Amino acid sequence: MSNDKYDAITASGIEVGERVKIPDALVPADAKVEIEAKIAAGYFTDGAVPDAERLAAVKGRGLV
Repeated sequence: MSNDKYDAITASGIEVGERVKIPDALVPADAKVEIEAKIAAGYFTDGAVPDAERLAAVKGRGLV
């Protein structure tokens, strides 16, 4: 969930018990680019937020 959504939920008075990161093992290889971009844009992570250099290194699946 993005920080924008989280902030809106908590601002409306809804208590969030725990925010949980999607485990890396559950992210398919062809979705890695999208997930890394979302984390860089503000989605929750308990790890490091990727910088521009790390984002440039992420590759999706190749074209067949």
